[in-house]
Amino acid sequence: MKKYILSLALLAASAAAAVAQTLNVVVGDVIYQFPAADAGTMPYTDGTSLTIENKTFAISDITRMYVDATTVDPATVSVVYSGTTAKVYVAGDIAHLVTPAVSGAHVSIAQSTDVAEEITYSLEGSSTDGEFYTTGSYKATVELRGLTLVNATPVYSGAAVCIMNGKRIDLSVKSGTVNELTDCASPSTDLEQKSALYCKGHLELKGKGTLTVNGKYAHGIKSAEYMTMKNADITVAAAVKDGISCDEYFLMESGTLTIKGVGDDGIQCDLDGTTNTGETTDHEDEDSGNIYINGGTLNITTTAAGGKAIKADSTLVVNDGTLTLTCSGAVDTSDSSDPSYVTALSGGKVIVNGGTINATIKGSAGRGIKAYDVVTNGGTLTINNSAAIATVSSDYKGAKGIKGLNIALNAGTITINMTAAGGKGIKAGDGTQSSSGGGGGGGWGGWGGHGGGPGGGGGMGGGSTWTNITGSYTQGLSDGTGPTLTITTSSSYNSNSSNKGIKAICAATLYGGTTEITTSANGAEGLESKSSITVAGGKHYFKCYDDCLNSAGKILFSGGVTVAYSTGNDVIDSNLGSSGAITIGNGAVLAYMTKGDPDEAFDCDNNNYIQITGTGYAIGLGGQQSSSSGTISGAAQGYSFPGSASVKANVYNTLADASGNNLVTFQLPVAISSRCTFITAKGMKSGSKYTLKSSSTEPTDATTAWHGLYLGSSHVGTTTVLSSITAK
Repeated sequence: MKKYILSLALLAASAAAAVAQTLNVVVGDVIYQFPAADAGTMPYTDGTSLTIENKTFAISDITRMYVDATTVDPATVSVVYSGTTAKVYVAGDIAHLVTPAVSGAHVSIAQSTDVAEEITYSLEGSSTDGEFYTTGSYKATVELRGLTLVNATPVYSGAAVCIMNGKRIDLSVKSGTVNELTDCASPSTDLEQKSALYCKGHLELKGKGTLTVNGKYAHGIKSAEYMTMKNADITVAAAVKDGISCDEYFLMESGTLTIKGVGDDGIQCDLDGTTNTGETTDHEDEDSGNIYINGGTLNITTTAAGGKAIKADSTLVVNDGTLTLTCSGAVDTSDSSDPSYVTALSGGKVIVNGGTINATIKGSAGRGIKAYDVVTNGGTLTINNSAAIATVSSDYKGAKGIKGLNIALNAGTITINMTAAGGKGIKAGDGTQSSSGGGGGGGWGGWGGHGGGPGGGGGMGGGSTWTNITGSYTQGLSDGTGPTLTITTSSSYNSNSSNKGIKAICAATLYGGTTEITTSANGAEGLESKSSITVAGGKHYFKCYDDCLNSAGKILFSGGVTVAYSTGNDVIDSNLGSSGAITIGNGAVLAYMTKGDPDEAFDCDNNNYIQITGTGYAIGLGGQQSSSSGTISGAAQGYSFPGSASVKANVYNTLADASGNNLVTFQLPVAISSRCTFITAKGMKSGSKYTLKSSSTEPTDATTAWHGLYLGSSHVGTTTVLSSITAK
């Protein structure tokens, strides 16, 4: 042996002048590879040990030594799996820094604390009973180069790949490769197992290959610290718990992520420590529990009771990307004081700045979005919710499209379809209900942990009296811009929970954008507030069976254009019971209904509760406008309660002054018989006379045209509807 080793040393010394050669030192299933040009002097001590590039071998451990032309990648450990065996190839420059162990196809690599450069672990091949386990204290890269690995009988851990390194780990799924990891379904009790792919440190998923993960015991992929994803195509095909679980924060930049077959949430991120840093610059030293979706494609399906597609302990931000989220499952009542409902997007705060989100909710009383604070600044959000009413602790819980304490829909395209009875498109605010009718207040339940994900909470049911009201609902911005919001609710009726387009326990303010809300079941209102409603800007259309706008307090039209059509009840209904209940400022509202008496277009119990404070427009048609008083005190412009008049469908009716000047034109899709109940318009003066005439010609010069309401037109009617209206 001594002579043989000396010959190898001479060969290595002359290698620079010959074809590149590599000295391979075989120790069991581990092959140490030393490029001849780097081997240098190889001390052979007392016939018992050999040192090559700082790596000392016991001669008795060496199985074989040979020279070939293999190219060695520096700072790399390669593992090749084959059936029930594995071979480990260690680059000579780091041979002294790692300690491999191999048992069949179970591989462990212990990294020295002296490591000061990044080591790459390259994994390939296939095994039905193997694993990769590594420890260390310096950042590293793990490459998957076509790896299929099932850990059937764990030796070092129950995971297929377990990286017990608390630093940054790049996990690169190499381009063009197909990889699959499966952990042990029933590991030994003395082996801690968290997932099929586990990282103790920061896990950065990247590459342009594909990876499928099967979590047979717990999670699919878990990182004890933050996790990022870029480019790769990753599928969590099964997991007993979460598909992806991490701490600190989760960031997806690009790639495709598919999660299905999970027993809990799709993606869950928790705060790691006790102090929330919030989002930091470049996420440096961040521990927030936040989730950021900046791009890529996500396809997540959950079926577990109370399962969330994406759940952030703190803030969930969608900046871009395409998200297809499907949630079905029962209510999780394992904590009787805090039931949990299936939800697509869940967090302390959910912010949608961009991207395309399609959420399908099928579980009992499920939610599309649930958070304390919900903000939309852009993007396209579509929620199709067919979740049925659930009975929880003898209380009835209907589905919600969006549920939040504070909701601000600033921009974006938002479409919500509620196709089961009792569903609410949007539900905002909270409070204490002091009368019976579907559940008490305190509706938010526990947000346990570190300010984390929403609990199920108690109900915010019906009833007429609410106190301790908190929260807010705003739509659009003060400049009149805003979202495009479309809400449709089911035509089915449930006596335990009425459908609503928007239900706000708090005040509701519409600053801008466009709204179209359609309801058709008994009791189904368009926008209901237990506090007040202000329309300050934008364009809004309501077609509802029940009240289009209903408020326990004031309803103020200070701007914007509102068209409201009720088929089975009042149109605009305030229950304030005092002056200013319905106030016409500088906004425009066309309200009409087809049910007839005793319901009204503007219902506030007494006509003198109506106030006119600006130069806006209000037209009320159909039903009985309360005749207890026909006087509005302090009106800023003229008005009238004309009384009897028949308005035909699909004709254009113009209110004009004595000189024939157009004040306002309106058109209805249905005929209204006998009642033209209330009119005020910019330019009306007390004591002056006006006419209402119709024609079949649509105005083409209106500055504003919205669902049959035309402002700023010179259109003139030809057929008299009301020959003489004297303004008060």
